[in-house]
Amino acid sequence: MIVAALLLQWRSRASDLERYAPVAAQAFRDAADELAEALNGAEETVSLKEASMLGGYPVDSLQRMVAHGRIPNYGRKGKPRIRRADVPVKPGYAAAGLHGESGGRHIDVSAVVASVTHRSR
Repeated sequence: MIVAALLLQWRSRASDLERYAPVAAQAFRDAADELAEALNGAEETVSLKEASMLGGYPVDSLQRMVAHGRIPNYGRKGKPRIRRADVPVKPGYAAAGLHGESGGRHIDVSAVVASVTHRSR
């Protein structure tokens, strides 16, 4: 399924659930809003210093990744920029605000979907 299609599906499911399960409906609306925000933020570019804070890799490692073409450069020579969606994340590294997360408010979409799907069977 195309990720953008999830927005329509989750909003439609929220509408269907509103009458019988308003809390679940709100969870689907919140998840759709969070996905939309993440999709919009994915195209934003960041400096290597910002990418280092987001992904945990040192700036010099990021410079090498850009220089060797492992990460596309959306800036210019001597002043590279990386798309937020392309920022590599070091295993085990977690940073606040990574890839568009909003102020600690995180919805576990898979848990919501599993819960609602299980109840509707």
